Amino acid sequence: MNNPFLCAVAADVDPKTRVVEITLDDGNVYRCSLADVSDRLRLVDASLLTDWEWIGPKAGMHWPAVDEDLSIEYLVANGFLCNQTVGASSESVQVA
Repeated sequence: MNNPFLCAVAADVDPKTRVVEITLDDGNVYRCSLADVSDRLRLVDASLLTDWEWIGPKAGMHWPAVDEDLSIEYLVANGFLCNQTVGASSESVQVA
């Protein structure tokens, strides 16, 4: 994957596991542990994890009650997204 301008087209947060599943505009589905990415999202009451909104044109996610933002660019650049597409490897997203 060599597109440094990836945006999400869909996302779903599982508050029980603190995992977000993100579908990027390249058509692939990726998973990310929120507990690994953010201390705030790791420590907050799980019921607040489903209360999020998009940042800009789906370039990231914002949790108003927690005052936490995660950009797709940050998740990609730091190797937090793992490919979960059927038949794909479990490698992280890579950008050139």
